[in-house]
Amino acid sequence: MGATGLPSVYRIRFSTPAGAIPGACQPVMSSIHPTAIIDSRVELAEDVEIGPYCVLEGAIRIGRGTRLRAHCFMQGPLVIGEENDIWPFSSLGVAPQTSHFDPAVEGPGTIIGDRNVFREHASVHRSIHETDPTRIGDDNLFMDGAHAGHDCQLANHIVLAKGSMLGGHAIIEDRVIIGGNAGVHQFVRVGRGVMIGGNAGSSLDVPPWFMVTLLNNASSINLIGLRRSGASAEDIAVVRMVHKLFCRSGLSIAAATERLQEEPRTPMVEEYLSFLERSTRSICTMRGRKTEFKTDAAQPTDAS
Repeated sequence: MGATGLPSVYRIRFSTPAGAIPGACQPVMSSIHPTAIIDSRVELAEDVEIGPYCVLEGAIRIGRGTRLRAHCFMQGPLVIGEENDIWPFSSLGVAPQTSHFDPAVEGPGTIIGDRNVFREHASVHRSIHETDPTRIGDDNLFMDGAHAGHDCQLANHIVLAKGSMLGGHAIIEDRVIIGGNAGVHQFVRVGRGVMIGGNAGSSLDVPPWFMVTLLNNASSINLIGLRRSGASAEDIAVVRMVHKLFCRSGLSIAAATERLQEEPRTPMVEEYLSFLERSTRSICTMRGRKTEFKTDAAQPTDAS
């Protein structure tokens, strides 16, 4: 046992602010349940809470105010920021689910920002790259069973509903909502404000503020999300125009892009052009529409 009464496997570090007088005040101690198993390389900031039966392996650094409620499993290299809320049976920083990856290889690991919530059975896998970690930004919500695969790059204010899945290397921009049991294919880029409905998904890049309601079918725009984000009437008009241009005009992606380049370069237009320039996959539009059958049904038949 160490001087603190904790087993020697624990290593808790506190930083003393510059100019502070040693011993003038006591730091807030992290709360660690006696059933938790914590590697000697783990570093905890003040008032971190480690609940019952949590297991932390490898080089892990956890920021101030983060709470591991119980039964959490983590592997380093892993950096977790401040005020995260991690619920039972979450697995963060674990090895990728690829047949050729050696789980003993640590690699660059995983970086997680601040104020994220990982509900029960949520999982995030660490990178298979030599230099670039898996990254999760700030203020994101992983609901029960949500999964982000290795090398994913998530921005901020994202919601992954129950059972949603992100394949490896997916890039998810700000304010995206992924519905229950929906999936995003590996290497796909999902633009700002996109909503992918429950049981839907995309193996194609989804432009900002589009709404995906079926597999690879962006049938609408996320109007509610736009309004909640404070978008102006002008920005909403641009989103409507872009959706019509790419999904309803009958133009090819190349031709639609050329038309978009002729529009006044407002910030929203620039965002779409930047997204298209960075895209490495086909663009999700409105595949599978059946309006021609509705038209045929409206015509009188010979028997009538």
